[in-house]
Amino acid sequence: MNIRILMSALFFTTAFQCCIRSEESAPKELIPPDSMVNILVDVHIAEAAANVARINDVEKFSASDLYPDIFKTHLTDSISFRKSFDYYLHHPKKLDKIYEQVLNELSRRESEPEQK
Repeated sequence: MNIRILMSALFFTTAFQCCIRSEESAPKELIPPDSMVNILVDVHIAEAAANVARINDVEKFSASDLYPDIFKTHLTDSISFRKSFDYYLHHPKKLDKIYEQVLNELSRRESEPEQK
């Protein structure tokens, strides 16, 4: 029984330290949540465009071909984006809030009448 208590205490101590470390590990070039929303909206639109092109067998391209332009538009780069995205992946509550806004914006754009 003492071993179980010791193992439980060790587990909770380790888990607590991991949580503390993950809060401290924000990259210095962390993209703020509002900017991440805008970037992710453009990334998802690029992914959708690439999928439509594949389905319709028109000019084939990969969404990743558009990423450099997306990053340039949002004044960032792939390294900052990757580090920021990894940070948010390890902070699910923050990522949930970001994706809630991404979905709202994509829904809003989808409901707008098509401009010709």
